[in-house]
Amino acid sequence: MTDQNEQHNWQSLKEACIATQVVMNEQLAIEFPDPILRLELVDAPLAKKLGQIFQPHSPDRWVNWDWESLFHKRVKREKAAWMFALSVGGDYGAVCYGTISIATDCVSIEYLERKLDVPALKGVAARVAMQYVEALASYLELTEVRVCDPDPALIEFYETNFGLTRQSDGYEVTFLVKKARL
Repeated sequence: MTDQNEQHNWQSLKEACIATQVVMNEQLAIEFPDPILRLELVDAPLAKKLGQIFQPHSPDRWVNWDWESLFHKRVKREKAAWMFALSVGGDYGAVCYGTISIATDCVSIEYLERKLDVPALKGVAARVAMQYVEALASYLELTEVRVCDPDPALIEFYETNFGLTRQSDGYEVTFLVKKARL
C-alpha cells in the first residue's frame, strides 16, 4: 500500500463501498424490477459460493480467475480493494473486483466476469461495474476511473459505451481511463 492509502481511514473506504452498494441497488431496482438485479459486496461465505459457481478451468469460461482466492488474497488483505457479485433474480451471474488508490486518485476495475449462460447481463455487467466505480470515485472525491488490462476484444466497447480513453505502454493498452464526475 502507498503511504497515502495507509493514512486514509480504512473504515471510511469500507463505508464508501457500502454506501455505493446501497445507491446502486436502489437504481437497479428501478431500472431492472423483474427479474431484479442486485449488487452484493462479497464476504468470505459469498466468495466460497462464487468459487463454486465460477469454477476455474471450466470450459464455459473465457478466463480462469479463481474468485474465492482473489477475495482472500486481495480483498481481505488489501483494505483498499473491493469485490461485488451481481445477481439476476437471486442467481449470481457476474463478479467484479477492483481497487481504490488515494495515491493515484482513482478507482479501478481489475477483473470483471459475466457468466456466458446469463444473457440478461450481457453489456449490463460492464455498465453496472462502470456505474459502481464512478459512484465510488465520486463518493471518495477521486478524479479518475480505470479499467485495468482490458481484453483487447472489448476495448472499443468500453470506449464507445463509457467514454474511456486508451493508455498504452507503447505496445499494448495497459488501462482505459476516464475522468470521474465529482
